[in-house]
Amino acid sequence: MNAIQFLEREHEKAKAAFGKLIAAAPAERGQLWRDLQPELKAHEEIEEACLYGPIEEEGVDDEKLTEWVSDLHEEQVGEVEELIEQTERLDPKEPSWLATVRKIHDALAAHIRQEEGEIFPRIGKVWGAERLEKAGVQMSDMQGKAARR
Repeated sequence: MNAIQFLEREHEKAKAAFGKLIAAAPAERGQLWRDLQPELKAHEEIEEACLYGPIEEEGVDDEKLTEWVSDLHEEQVGEVEELIEQTERLDPKEPSWLATVRKIHDALAAHIRQEEGEIFPRIGKVWGAERLEKAGVQMSDMQGKAARR
């Protein structure tokens, strides 16, 4: 599985987890959120270590992709991390907590649409099949190590 396929699969898992979380009874939300948070963090670490970090280091001849890996991606991640911190100060049974989680979901959904619609096709052009396969193996390995922690 190449890096883009790996990340698209992870995006689908995250969407499903958010759907379950948002639909859950108030008493179940806290545990579902505690289960989802490490997966979100691992996803970000994998993406940075195996995809965006290397692209930034290697440099690419694609202005939009360069802007994404050097600024925009990090800005979007920072916004989501701030919202995640807000959930820590709220009770999962309260409407304000759910409203914050919905904001996280919406921000991540927009992020995923941008990655899959604009960024991944650009990466496919600058890296090619062999490099994408190598990154996909690295991502799978890193995910396996994170799961064993």
